[in-house]
Amino acid sequence: MPSRRVVRVFGPLPPPVHGASRVTRLVADLVAAEPDVRVRKFDSNDGVRAAARLGRMLRGLASLALGRGGSVYVGGAGGELLWYQAVVVLLARARRQRIVFHHHNFSYLHERSTAMAALCRIGGGRLRHVVLGATMAQAMRASYPAATDVRVVSNAALLGDPVAAPRDVSGPLVLGHLSNLSRDKGLDLVIESARRLRSAGVDATLVLAGPCADSDAELLVEQGRRDLGDALEVLGRIDADRVSEVYERIDLFVFPSRYRNEAEPLVVLDAMRHGVETVGFDTGCVGELVATGFAVPRDGDLPTVVAEHAGARRGRTDAADRYARRRAEAQTGLAELVAHLAG
Repeated sequence: MPSRRVVRVFGPLPPPVHGASRVTRLVADLVAAEPDVRVRKFDSNDGVRAAARLGRMLRGLASLALGRGGSVYVGGAGGELLWYQAVVVLLARARRQRIVFHHHNFSYLHERSTAMAALCRIGGGRLRHVVLGATMAQAMRASYPAATDVRVVSNAALLGDPVAAPRDVSGPLVLGHLSNLSRDKGLDLVIESARRLRSAGVDATLVLAGPCADSDAELLVEQGRRDLGDALEVLGRIDADRVSEVYERIDLFVFPSRYRNEAEPLVVLDAMRHGVETVGFDTGCVGELVATGFAVPRDGDLPTVVAEHAGARRGRTDAADRYARRRAEAQTGLAELVAHLAG
């Protein structure tokens, strides 16, 4: 009887749940479903004490050093953890294993990272880089010439079929924002966008969903309540099964993220899935997700652009069609990724 191929998975796993941990779990589950494959997981999520996390990381290195054959999947990180992942790639290459590095972080594409440069050189041609969009692929090749095998698999593979439905355009214009509410995610500019529309005489309301990340966000929300009154609805933290309700209620999603690691936000993809256009800062892959003219330079006046495109809610947009195409391409790419790891 043939021996089972071992696929070692290094990366964040839920809990906590976020985009990268969801992707790592999805890839691990899909690979584990392949015949004659055994998956070993080494969680790098930070939801545990530092000592426990370090122990898991060391066990992963030991498994690589002592193991033979198989493949390695790395759910990419940023910052100092990249040095650990570079060691993972080094050991995997020394063992002549197939290696996949799945990028979820844009910080080392804004500025060249010594750790990422070393990781790319160590991996060489044996290392396959999986990125989230064409923008990311172009930046990866330009910044790190040693990354010779770069493939695109959008996070749209994580989400379901398009669910866009006809919208009632007779009532107020409804802006929406869903995230961990913070200035880093642009909460101040979201509220300012609603404030300006109402000052200009537009019958507009704003729906905020998600928990406040810090006391600064709480202050921004309270100021928004004072300025917008009943035109601001704050839902707080919502369960996953209520997320669709938010998108079904809003006409325009506003996402002025300043978050340095922002790559391909799931919330923007989910807005597209529901047929809702997004106005957001042109960071990470956002520019290739949103409609023409809806991506704002990071030093631009986003509330003004929101006002210019406020009428985009009138009638059906093509956001769901763009999402469907991206999801189909992502599913094909994800299947190729799993087949590559499973051998």
